[in-house]
Amino acid sequence: MENNFENFKVGGKVNVSQCYLDDEVSMNTDTSPVATINSEPSDSEELVCIIYESGTMDFVPQDILEIIE
Repeated sequence: MENNFENFKVGGKVNVSQCYLDDEVSMNTDTSPVATINSEPSDSEELVCIIYESGTMDFVPQDILEIIE
């Protein structure tokens, strides 16, 4: 998934990559396929803070997110 870091806006919705949701580290930790952006990255390498539908917060790489337009 190709994103420009400037397009991540607080309150925006994103789809979370299924490969990340299926990862053994994040499995069964109240994740969801859709999340809300809670921080705007300052460059293309910074992790993005998201909040899953369950209310769980996570810091994830930008490339596993797809901005919902």
